[in-house]
Amino acid sequence: MCLATLFPHLAGLRLRQLVVAPEQLIFVMAPMCRTARCPLCLRRSARIHSAYERSLVDLPVADRPVRLRLCVRRFRCLNPACARRIFAERFPQLTPVYGRRTHAQRRALVDFGLALGGSAGARLANRRGVLGSRPTVLRCLQALPPPEITTPRVLGIDDWALRRGQTYGTILVDLEQHRPVDLLDNRTAASVAAWLHAHPGVEIIARDRSGAYAEGARLGAPQALQVADRFHLLKNVGEALERVLGRKRALLRNATRAVDASTIVPFHSGPISSPTAGPRESADRPLTRVEQEQRRRRAQRQECYDAVLAFHEQGFPASRIAREVGIGRKTVRRWLQAGSFPERAPAPRRPSILDPYEPYLQARWAAGCHNALQLWRELQARGFTGADSLVRRFVARWRPEPGRRGRPGRGASPGKTRPVPPTPTRVRSPRQARWLLRPAEELRPEEQVYRAHLVDADDELQCAQGLAEAFGQIVRGRQRERLDPWLTQAEGSNVPEFREFARVMRRDHGAVAAALSAEWSNGQTEGQITRLKAVKRQMYGRAGFGLLKQRVLAAA
Repeated sequence: MCLATLFPHLAGLRLRQLVVAPEQLIFVMAPMCRTARCPLCLRRSARIHSAYERSLVDLPVADRPVRLRLCVRRFRCLNPACARRIFAERFPQLTPVYGRRTHAQRRALVDFGLALGGSAGARLANRRGVLGSRPTVLRCLQALPPPEITTPRVLGIDDWALRRGQTYGTILVDLEQHRPVDLLDNRTAASVAAWLHAHPGVEIIARDRSGAYAEGARLGAPQALQVADRFHLLKNVGEALERVLGRKRALLRNATRAVDASTIVPFHSGPISSPTAGPRESADRPLTRVEQEQRRRRAQRQECYDAVLAFHEQGFPASRIAREVGIGRKTVRRWLQAGSFPERAPAPRRPSILDPYEPYLQARWAAGCHNALQLWRELQARGFTGADSLVRRFVARWRPEPGRRGRPGRGASPGKTRPVPPTPTRVRSPRQARWLLRPAEELRPEEQVYRAHLVDADDELQCAQGLAEAFGQIVRGRQRERLDPWLTQAEGSNVPEFREFARVMRRDHGAVAAALSAEWSNGQTEGQITRLKAVKRQMYGRAGFGLLKQRVLAAA
């Protein structure tokens, strides 16, 4: 059988010897052609001057590394006009000049590097017998020619973070071909305009609400139709409503108390804990380390808040207050608008596998069964697969005081049932209250009560909620004809946040109107950014912009 049948890249060579070493296979090869061409004058010569051996790394065989020991001859050039007197024969189909790897082995390293990066690619390549270190893989990737950039008809533009909060770039996506076409190392209008000038022919540009991208698209492709992203439009109106709620924190607390008073029904008579008290909270119980740290941080924030109010009463501007107290100007303005100390909303409770069994546990607890192990056995009969410790921790919040294992809680008399403390409604932060934009039929009963008490208590908030809900209907329903009347209504409202939002919409009216009539949006671009982040994090933040761009574009 011919050697080139199994190894096509070794065509024109003959196998002189096969050496089976413990860790690799060594192929001793020699060329079959008797002549060679001079690299300068291209004249053939058969006069051999000398010979030497060249070592090349090749693709593995059965995951065993392969090394080629190639006999290379030197020839005398027969052309008297040629400047080269002696030349060595070359093998362009096998390896580059002065190369130490075959083309096939280098392509394999490139594939591993594009898929996994430098370190991970080198580790997997070595396991498969493709020898190469991390710097070798990176050099092979950097030696790749830049991918050819085709001008898309529909272009998506958005920013991404190389280092969050510090360094940002721009991704350009062909929305028709569903692939990224280029990455920029900044997010300025000048770089976007320069790219569009270098690639004329873009007809539609889908972008977010960034002013830099709007200016860059206007300068680089004035004939293109700009389309604002519908998701960001809804996000912006939600942020406007959040700023309004930031000035109404007292209403958020009052609505929480109203929900607790109207929706919490105890199982039987007994003392009901305060809506603001947490489970198993008692004045005599010592605080845990986490609770001590939370109280310490709250005290620090309270001191800062009091200092902000004191400086504000003295007439200091927000920038001066921020420097004196050591916080940001936006924080100062938000605290002054809040009207009272802005409590931080507690973290929401994580879902538990015991949630479906909670009604049964409450009923058994109210009936007088306070033994966690007995409750766990009963839940097992009902299909519960968790450990008894989960049940013990779950019902521990219902005990007035912590008890010992196997004994009833202290202070409990035999035969007397303990009341089940109701789960208090959490005071929502302005950001958590954004669900006011959801349709009423999608809200739970307690959320509908919360929404009714919150909105009806303040005319300004009621107007803001109505404007935000109407804008959401316009965007989701693509109701282009309702946009201008809504902007007029918002500009004439008594809510300063929505008057400013309407003015910003006016400045970007063309892109906003196109978002309500065109089919294109930036959702696909966001998906490409998610993929880019996965590639970036796979390299643990050690990759520079050049390698990241090579991997993202070459893999696309």
